[in-house]
Amino acid sequence: EMESTHSDAEKILQESEQKELLEKLSQAQGKEKDEFAEQVVFLNKNYPGGLQEYVKRARALLKDSSEDVNPYEAFVPSIPEGENVAFATEEFAELEKIGIENMEYAGFVLVAGGLGERLGYGGIKIEIPITCVDPNLTFLNYYIQNILAFESRVKRKMKEEGKDTTGFQVPLCIMTSGDTHELTLKLLENTKCYGMPKEQITIVKQEKVPALLGIDAAFAYEEKPLKLVTKPHGHGDVHTLLHTQGVVKKWKEQGKRWVIFFQDTNALIFKSIPSMLGVSVKRDFDMNSATVPRKPGEAVGAICKLTNEKTKDELTINVEYNQLNPLLKSKWNKDGDVPGADGFSQFPGNINVLLFKLSTYASTLEDTKGLMPEFVNPKYADAAKTKFKTPTRLECMMQDFPKLYKKGVKVGFTRMERWMSFTTVKNNLTDAAAKSKAGLAPESASSGESDFYYANQKYLQQCGVQFEEESEDIFKTWEGIKVRQASKLIMLPSFAVSLAEVKDKIKGNVKISNHSSVVLEGENLSLKNVEIDGSVKISKDGNLEDAKFVEKNYIQLEGTTESDPESLRIRG
Repeated sequence: EMESTHSDAEKILQESEQKELLEKLSQAQGKEKDEFAEQVVFLNKNYPGGLQEYVKRARALLKDSSEDVNPYEAFVPSIPEGENVAFATEEFAELEKIGIENMEYAGFVLVAGGLGERLGYGGIKIEIPITCVDPNLTFLNYYIQNILAFESRVKRKMKEEGKDTTGFQVPLCIMTSGDTHELTLKLLENTKCYGMPKEQITIVKQEKVPALLGIDAAFAYEEKPLKLVTKPHGHGDVHTLLHTQGVVKKWKEQGKRWVIFFQDTNALIFKSIPSMLGVSVKRDFDMNSATVPRKPGEAVGAICKLTNEKTKDELTINVEYNQLNPLLKSKWNKDGDVPGADGFSQFPGNINVLLFKLSTYASTLEDTKGLMPEFVNPKYADAAKTKFKTPTRLECMMQDFPKLYKKGVKVGFTRMERWMSFTTVKNNLTDAAAKSKAGLAPESASSGESDFYYANQKYLQQCGVQFEEESEDIFKTWEGIKVRQASKLIMLPSFAVSLAEVKDKIKGNVKISNHSSVVLEGENLSLKNVEIDGSVKISKDGNLEDAKFVEKNYIQLEGTTESDPESLRIRG
């Protein structure tokens, strides 16, 4: 068997024109030779079209890079098509309703290849608790609860329509990486998948690709033992894996029509997903990007419509912020990214939450055999641009999918207010303090927690819950990070998955003090004439009327010490 692996590896290296490595393979002996040959065969199998295709694509991209080819040279930018959805309007209610009705046809994909290193956290990000108030409410737990809550709403509606709900599920696929795979499996096992049946979850694991030494795409390697140097290929792999692992095919067979991709530490997005799906259904978008208002020049990628001057082909796609202004200045407006009537850029900010129509998504992946558009970003070591300072590799991004579509597809965006659609937990205390000082979102564990409470408060306020007046001292600074500290509110997905549901459940006079900590749980829970001034978890199965929780047993936050668990220390 090893003989055939050796000859397979030899053939792969020959076809990929890796002369130096062919020689190294022939000189290698015993275990070293076996393991190197196995690695070559493995990497070849994991890349659609094999390493020969990888080298072919790498050489073309490296040639363009060395010649400074501008990928946007032929394109003229214009304002993309999409919907600006304002919270609590009639349109918002209608879109949410359409979205929840169509959850019957949705599948969810969580992109979770990252560790919490940048946060100063040793484990995987999806196991971090969203708040200090409920240490069991990790990101993954909250996401699974949302999907199960959507599922329970769908099943209720199906039963009312006399449909059979046996075996019906809203599926979840999680993409892991070498860094997160084992830890993700362990988390699911230890928590019994947070109540989701095991077979409802599919795990796909992304692998790495060979690192490249120079413009000829020679593979980088280590010696003693002989081994290829590999690097991550980027989150665009998620599309490749859904195709090669048969997930798309399976979901199509289950009658699914929509695929929703979301990120690992954005706890607010599930407030926006129903209305975003509503937009996709209503506008018949093949691809829909969730976006937020962005200020001109803000360091966040933007959705832009590009028209090829020669062929007139149109492409609606994310353009990275460092490329956006030069592009707009040269061909759209001499002043570049100028504000629209509402003070925001007319090119909304991309938050990498993507919603695809399954039929055209599947047929496009069939056409490309799962291959994604790639780019290369080498740091050159010489003026001739042939050698690199450190080995580079091809990379792909999930938001570049529109480059694969044939003509005539509809690609658009849904713009929602940031407070209800985007927060992220990625910065350690030092970096977050620097951002806070500069007046930017800290994007730390503490700011993510605060954003979560604030969004829940906005929902409850909109539905008639009374809160106290807020003064400036509502903001506290921890380790240089300024965060809002008012009532700590957790609405679990079982309680409500839409604004309309929250409205149905709040009646009469409901008051909550600014120092309170409140958890609301349960599909049948509603509140009428309730006053809260303290800490309480309400999970009654039915209506709670004329009740007072005024023990003033507040949860006070204080600075962390070295003896606290890491999930608390990252908050300061």
